[in-house]
Amino acid sequence: MTGRRSLALIWRWPVLLAVLSLFGLLSALLGQTGVWLPLSWIALATPLAVAAICVVRSRC
Repeated sequence: MTGRRSLALIWRWPVLLAVLSLFGLLSALLGQTGVWLPLSWIALATPLAVAAICVVRSRC
């Protein structure tokens, strides 16, 4: 029998990915030069990479 998991444990990674996506979107919109452009690419690519890893792991 599995124990009950708290809401913090359940929502920790989805909230982190949402905040990272929001940061990526805002940095892409507001910072068009300098370090903001690579940061926005990294921040927006990370949730896609996590989703791809989850899909690959679920097929194994």
